[in-house]
Amino acid sequence: MPKSPFIAVIGGAFALSLATFQPAAAQVAGQQATDPTFQPETSQEDNSRQRRSRHQRPRAPRPDAAPAAPAAPTAEELVASAQVIATSAGVACQVTEATELGLTVAQEIAYEAACATGPGYILIGSTPPQAVDCVLLNGQGNVARAADPEADVGQQCALPANQNVVAVLQAYATEAGVDCIVDEASAIGKTDDGNLMYEVGCQNKDGFWLEKTATGWATTACWELIGRRTTCRFTPVAESYGAWKDVLAGTSAAACDVRQTRLMGKDSANLSIYEIKCASGDGFLARVGADRRAQRIHTCAEAVNIGGGCQIGAAPVAATEDAPAPGQ
Repeated sequence: MPKSPFIAVIGGAFALSLATFQPAAAQVAGQQATDPTFQPETSQEDNSRQRRSRHQRPRAPRPDAAPAAPAAPTAEELVASAQVIATSAGVACQVTEATELGLTVAQEIAYEAACATGPGYILIGSTPPQAVDCVLLNGQGNVARAADPEADVGQQCALPANQNVVAVLQAYATEAGVDCIVDEASAIGKTDDGNLMYEVGCQNKDGFWLEKTATGWATTACWELIGRRTTCRFTPVAESYGAWKDVLAGTSAAACDVRQTRLMGKDSANLSIYEIKCASGDGFLARVGADRRAQRIHTCAEAVNIGGGCQIGAAPVAATEDAPAPGQ
């Protein structure tokens, strides 16, 4: 499970390096536009030729005249060029569409690429080549805009195929074993261990945080996060509390309409101990297993010696994941 909501805004420094692109062919034109006195360098011979041309009829171009600007690359050529960088950068992307973004501040060619499956990428022809996940850039933008609606979010992916973040994270959720029709989704940051974190909102049910670990996926339900005093952006609190119906099913607290929760810690059997408060005013302690099912229930009267007993509605208690609770 994640140790903290996030410790780093994704890709912030990289986005700054991609904030502006300058197409190579437009550099001279750009200088002329910003400096009316600017003229491209010419030789004395060129100047003389220009003076003579005022008094002569137009002539056909000389054989040694400067060649015309090269034609813009075709769609197939763009895909091929982007694929070379994607492969060299080690990302699993079969490029289906690509656009040339221009040059980075370090004069390295950059492309945006859409992939047959998974996220698209901003690809940089640097040494070594770099690939930046479009979903991560989108998440970075979301975090920045949440803090400041007018924030400059840096480079973002623009191809239509790269705009569907929900589709990418639906695939991630399915791969993680989450039974969820994703209706909202975003990358949200990194854990203390550097693992990427995503949030998915689910249609008419509790949402999840997804953590990409070295061995697969770790998931945290939004109802679990509420117990840690953290809320999900895409899941109403009522939906998260409603998920307790499944957690408590088949127990003596099954009728509880949960309205407030507090994670107290873990017992000696590694079961998570939650205090829950019902709409009726009743309270319980629930020992919940890794399968997200309550394995044992205590009334508040029975729980006076377990981790300090029921305290919701009493003095505020700081919830910590490792609070001591004897196994009883």
